[in-house]
Amino acid sequence: MVIAYVLRYVLNIGVVNDVPPRPGVIEYFIHYSAGFVLFFLLAMNLKLYDSNVTASVERSTMRLVNVSLFWAIMFLGSSLILKLSPPISRLFVGYSCALMCGLLPAWRIAYLRAAKRVGFDKNLVKRVLLVGCSPEHTELVERLTSNASGTYEVVGVVTTTECAEASCRDLPIVGSLDRLDETLAELEVDAITVADLELSYDAILGIAKVCERRFVEFTLVPGEFEVFSQCLGLRMIGSQPVLGIAELPQNRIFSRIVKRVVDLVGSMVGLLITAPITPIVAFFIWKESPGPIIYRQTRMGKGGKLFTIYKFRSMKLASESDGKARWCKRDDPRRLKCGAFLRKWNIDELPQFWNVLKGDMSLVGPRPERPELIVDFLDKIPHYQSRHSVRPGMTGWAQVNGLRGDTSLEDRIQHDLQYIENWSLSLDITIQVRTLFQYKNAY
Repeated sequence: MVIAYVLRYVLNIGVVNDVPPRPGVIEYFIHYSAGFVLFFLLAMNLKLYDSNVTASVERSTMRLVNVSLFWAIMFLGSSLILKLSPPISRLFVGYSCALMCGLLPAWRIAYLRAAKRVGFDKNLVKRVLLVGCSPEHTELVERLTSNASGTYEVVGVVTTTECAEASCRDLPIVGSLDRLDETLAELEVDAITVADLELSYDAILGIAKVCERRFVEFTLVPGEFEVFSQCLGLRMIGSQPVLGIAELPQNRIFSRIVKRVVDLVGSMVGLLITAPITPIVAFFIWKESPGPIIYRQTRMGKGGKLFTIYKFRSMKLASESDGKARWCKRDDPRRLKCGAFLRKWNIDELPQFWNVLKGDMSLVGPRPERPELIVDFLDKIPHYQSRHSVRPGMTGWAQVNGLRGDTSLEDRIQHDLQYIENWSLSLDITIQVRTLFQYKNAY
């Protein structure tokens, strides 16, 4: 914020009108203090200081960008509502946000490198002992030991009577379940993860008691929850705590407000920018295939609600006269010559800014599908309906990873669920930027 003050009021960078009187440094001290407290509270709320975030450059950067963007919105909004004196410059807030997004991740990287050099990073790494293993839990080990995580080290496996040693792959076997207490006494273990859910209730309860006695964290793989497991947590039904799926990130009240504001602003800006090219697109479509310019189609949205989606028509009239719904394929004969260009550059999707403005869609989210196709997917694709827990989008995480058109539906759904479970404002921005340069499978 001090650097932002210098850029705005000392160097006057970005000032195009008459230079206003410079507020004193002391006068802005109250703003600095309020801004610091707000940033700290947001950082605490968004879990910036959790150990699994602190030890990961990737997670730290994403979380810092989130905090900085939320900070800019709330800091500027609160200053306008409270009418602080001297008033806060929008340029000052913009410079502060940009510097936070750049300098704070750089500071975290430098800190982690320095900590690694002196060996302090070992204090940030949790040593995990697995109880039971199977080929299905290979992904668990990969996630724990990945660079993106950076906070866990799997020290070995304690075998159970229900798990064969051959299934433990390359992990060292450090003991058996009946010697768990002695194993913990020999090893420096911070946490135990029970990966074999075939164990009896009494066996799992016994492991938890051993962990309590040895001051070791006890965790359990949520094997019964194959979707949104990161949102799994304790909830209350009356006074009874139960295990269930917590509220999804973008369905929280504050997140819904922020995302909707971004959608409204983005859709209005998009409509204004694309207004001049609409007559040009309409002319080329009509010249090649006289008829309706806008293609209307029923799609399924949030909560299974049906809505009408708008697109520039990129195919010939009566392209589905046989009544069969299908995706567009490479060199599809139904496609107009100008339609290939429109689809490659995502121009055919531009009328969907109206859908975003109306609230049927969002700028970013899982792409909406036709209800007649969804009927066939429900029994074939696990967790397909879970993608309808949020608003569909003009673009999405699956699309920027090349999963468009006639590609693997399972992979597409997996990417959609990853987006829903890990949503953040910075992720939305990343997807929108990548959409401008992503043309894979756009046919």
